[in-house]
Amino acid sequence: MQNSFPYIDILIFGVIAVFLIFRLKNILGTKTGFEDTNIKEKTQDKQFNNVVSLKSENNDLNDKLLNDILNVDPNFNINDFLSGSKNFFKMVLESFVSGNLENIKNFTKPSVLKSFKAAVDERNNEKETLIIDLKSIKENKITKASITKSSIKLNVIFESFQIRALLDKNDKVIDGNNENEILVKDEWVFERKIHEINPNWTLVETKSN
Repeated sequence: MQNSFPYIDILIFGVIAVFLIFRLKNILGTKTGFEDTNIKEKTQDKQFNNVVSLKSENNDLNDKLLNDILNVDPNFNINDFLSGSKNFFKMVLESFVSGNLENIKNFTKPSVLKSFKAAVDERNNEKETLIIDLKSIKENKITKASITKSSIKLNVIFESFQIRALLDKNDKVIDGNNENEILVKDEWVFERKIHEINPNWTLVETKSN
């Protein structure tokens, strides 16, 4: 019976180790660069974001460009960035349809936000209703990286299936189709200042094809 005690000790230590790992994961979490947290929290979390994924199934960047990004931003993680950009894409569509741009203004360049607001105001003046029903995102990938001494810019492609329609004040469809899905291809450009403490990315340009 005495010989079995060491094995019981090993089992107990193993359970404790698994518990500690689980607790650490919950405490530390994952930063994508799209969260609106305060600067103090971001500075504290930065030391933990040192695990970098160089490969992703959803990007067309070669190793050289990836290494160039990592040279100026060692905490950059492609998969986390793409996940965050996808959530932000959904958030922008929802805000644009509702006409409430407050949720995205801290992550959007003023000139881009101004163009969004102009479109919303025009729609409201004409008493039109916009429908954008995002069914699925087929593709979400980085296609280009531009690096300067002060910033990183990433071009991101979003290919999604949507139902899009514009209704007049009498709820008559004047553009699009409120029943059939279409494939929409958007290219958005995100920028982050290298030497700023704030890790958030900013939407600086949008294009639709």
